[in-house]
Amino acid sequence: MWKEIRRLFPVHRNWVYLNNAGVCPPSQKVLEAVESFHRTHALHGWRKAQPLFREAGRKIKAILSRLLGCDPDWIALVHNTSEGMNIVAQGLDWKPGDVIVGLDREYPANVYPWWNLASSGVRYVRLSQSRTHRDVIALEAQVEAGARLVAVSAVDWCTGYVYDLRTLGETCRRKGAVLVVDGAQALGTVPLDLQGCGIEALAASAWKGLMGPVGLGIFVCSPGLLEKLSLRFVGTDTVVDSSNYLDYRMIPRAGASRFEFSTPNANDWIYLAASLELLEEIGFPEVRERLLALTSLLREEVSRKGYVVAGAPEDKYRSSIVSFRKEGTDARQLAAALAARNILVVERDGFVRVSPHIYNDEQDLERLLEEL
Repeated sequence: MWKEIRRLFPVHRNWVYLNNAGVCPPSQKVLEAVESFHRTHALHGWRKAQPLFREAGRKIKAILSRLLGCDPDWIALVHNTSEGMNIVAQGLDWKPGDVIVGLDREYPANVYPWWNLASSGVRYVRLSQSRTHRDVIALEAQVEAGARLVAVSAVDWCTGYVYDLRTLGETCRRKGAVLVVDGAQALGTVPLDLQGCGIEALAASAWKGLMGPVGLGIFVCSPGLLEKLSLRFVGTDTVVDSSNYLDYRMIPRAGASRFEFSTPNANDWIYLAASLELLEEIGFPEVRERLLALTSLLREEVSRKGYVVAGAPEDKYRSSIVSFRKEGTDARQLAAALAARNILVVERDGFVRVSPHIYNDEQDLERLLEEL
């Protein structure tokens, strides 16, 4: 099966592409779906094309709802992780002295929206990050001390460490704190049970594990939190019966789609729907097992070469990312040297970060290991 899947991704003909935690290249199925959509638009106009992208939106939400264990109405399609975080940050009714807690090596999308609330008297506390379970314990201590919101990543973007959100969520639920998660490095490759973990909001980019287009994001919001969020941006599609343009009624849609306040990028919806259909056809558990197998091989072999591998070895703490470094080796220079040999990895926080996906195979890893 994996050989057939590999053939669907043209990038492998030119690159050993191992930066899928950055941007994942499109498959042939995506190219065909997008071309078909635009051909329909070109030949028949918007009247025929519009139903296609609306149906794509329904497919996206249906597949994501099955993946995350939530209702499709919880899901909004936005532009990126930052937009989703800002929906929460700007939507809650903050009081001076409220505390938000996070970690100090987070991706900026999960930092600036909270830091921006300082003018409202909100204190944003960033804890020193160890990328171990000690981080969860430290976050729990802040919740016990009265923090109103916890903003944390499901998977650390530099090392791939998977956080124990279930334990953290139990503490947040017991103390009434809101748990907001950056799911960019988890969706599609690491299981996430929103309700089981007590996650009230999740924001993610679509162009990593979900293999979607750059510029499309996912925002997921529980019904309980939804009712607490003010609408800071509104437009035609915020309200019920939005196609009845002159019947002005400021009545928001019932679900998270109220945050899709105006005309979306139809191309991106077609693109993501095609990618998600492929992933669901393979099976998300099978995707997970395949990536664990590839990353297990990589972890073992780079360790033999004297590199220190970041993160914990247990499967529950592992994602599709393997990061490593060696004393005396500059990770940025090493990544550049590999790119010159058509092997794409990146440097993140002093580590060489490698992130395979379903079209990568053992030969890709062997090529990387040979060059190392």
